[in-house]
Amino acid sequence: MTTAPPLALVTGAARGIGAATAKRLLADGLRVIALDRDETGLDQLFRATGTDALQTFPFDLTDIAGTSGMLTALVDEHGPITRLVLNAGVWPGGPIVDMKDEVWELNLTVNVTSPFAFMRALAPIMGDAGGGAIVSIASRNAHRSSTNNAAYDASKAALVGLTRTAAGEFARLRIRVNSVSPGVVSTPATPEIEAPLFKAAYLKQIPLDRYGTGDDIAAVCAFLLSDDAGFLTGQDIIVDGGQIACQDNGRFMEIPGLGSADSTS
Repeated sequence: MTTAPPLALVTGAARGIGAATAKRLLADGLRVIALDRDETGLDQLFRATGTDALQTFPFDLTDIAGTSGMLTALVDEHGPITRLVLNAGVWPGGPIVDMKDEVWELNLTVNVTSPFAFMRALAPIMGDAGGGAIVSIASRNAHRSSTNNAAYDASKAALVGLTRTAAGEFARLRIRVNSVSPGVVSTPATPEIEAPLFKAAYLKQIPLDRYGTGDDIAAVCAFLLSDDAGFLTGQDIIVDGGQIACQDNGRFMEIPGLGSADSTS
């Protein structure tokens, strides 16, 4: 009797990090359910992969009340979901004093409440199946401020906190829960970062001198979902090219001698 490969679900899978992660997990031999409200993007992903190991499912993550029933239906049809990547996110922003309630609420609903609803519904299913692994896609903005992004920053910090608490609660179910905090990632959703002047200035803040890619983040997700990460839980992995940990002001402030090997104190 042949055992079916593990089944993973990836939210926000129609493009960018989500699509790259779905493709990586398929390449690693997993079955994947790609979930997104963008049906056209899901169709493009399906055509690009050309495998029946991928199932696509359109769903609007703001439908918190419908999340549990949707997941139950997917499990009934495809079997237990034991790998989960909570990638979908939104980032409408603005100054705090001008921010409308609906902007704040949309960030919190998609970026925090929806992941909570997915965890709540799937943890018992993973536990009954012998365990599993969950990866939340947070942001480097969970660790540093970003002007006019209060709702997004707060939601991603909350997601990191949710991930840590879930790791402790779900450990007895043999479920590992970690988060990944990407820095700037070049995707179809972020065309503005490719503007020449912006890019030239921004790359001076990144020691590895490039933006991240969807594949960079997908590789970390694949590791965290794999047995190779079997003793790793409750952690947030920052994947930002060294921007937070290694920033050297001498790279972009052009102060003579700052950071140079021959500077004296």
